[in-house]
Amino acid sequence: MQDLHIHLGGAVPSSVLWETLCDNGLQTEFVDFATFHDSLTARPDEVKSLDDFLGRYFQVTEEIQSSPSAANVSAYQVVAKAYRRAKVTSLELRFNPHKRMRHGLHTMDAIILAVIQGLERASLHYGVATGIILSLGRDLPLDANWQIIEAAIKWRSRGPLNGASGVVGIDMAGPESRALELDPDWLSETTTMMHQARAAGLKITYHIGESPSSGPQGMLRVLENIQPDRIGHGIELRHATGTTKASLVHLLRQNSVCLELCPTVNIVTRVIPDITHIAQFVRELAASDIPFCINTDNPYLIHTNLKREHEIIGAELGNESTALLALSAQHASRHHFLSE
Repeated sequence: MQDLHIHLGGAVPSSVLWETLCDNGLQTEFVDFATFHDSLTARPDEVKSLDDFLGRYFQVTEEIQSSPSAANVSAYQVVAKAYRRAKVTSLELRFNPHKRMRHGLHTMDAIILAVIQGLERASLHYGVATGIILSLGRDLPLDANWQIIEAAIKWRSRGPLNGASGVVGIDMAGPESRALELDPDWLSETTTMMHQARAAGLKITYHIGESPSSGPQGMLRVLENIQPDRIGHGIELRHATGTTKASLVHLLRQNSVCLELCPTVNIVTRVIPDITHIAQFVRELAASDIPFCINTDNPYLIHTNLKREHEIIGAELGNESTALLALSAQHASRHHFLSE
């Protein structure tokens, strides 16, 4: 099983984060582990939106992971847990290194190296193929995103070791509510960044169409300008109509752009009301010959794993589940960013 869309900030057990918090002497409002664990459990009845989800949980986890030692332990535990819980054999871990520098106390290089070393140990111990996708942030200044691009290009040269491929790709993540992809100036600068990363040999994935804020038009702008290899979520394709839908389907199919679907998190963030919507979307993607794969996104925040995600969507697909989940696995194998 392959997980191509998993965030460091939401994939580490609360027990590991609690131990890291205590070992580093960080001062927080959490008085004990029970309170801490409860605060890092994302519940659909409490989360108001995608923006609320990102702000409510990630600020806490990113702060705890903001040191080389914490980043190293966190990266290792993501792989170890994914293998033990769901027998994941290939995993691409994404994170934003700029948000883990603790306001300049640590360097970006130190954070990236720590994650690389954590993944190398995990790949050696569990036989899981791993790679790193560095996430840019819509909520960061453009110059900060340029620093991440430069760091990704610099660290790409490290090369694979023991099944760990190092930095393999670039992502764009963060709140969609400002609809920045519809801002020509912002999109132009971001496109330049992404093209520079691609020219250096990095692959591109992009969070877009995860909520109505960016919508089908945001997806279309990204496909036309940035031309990503994969798209994170992209479920707003369901709401596209007319020429916009025709253009989206054409570009996704023609360029073989894989949609990284994450069923449970879309329910938690209230992007979809229930799993039936994702199941129907899977059927439509398969019928349209558009690549897709099933992933976890933030497994420990939403208490899931890759095996469970496949079971949830499979149960809803019914008699079609075997064929469609096999198709998902084939697409994941064809569209991963890892070194061969």
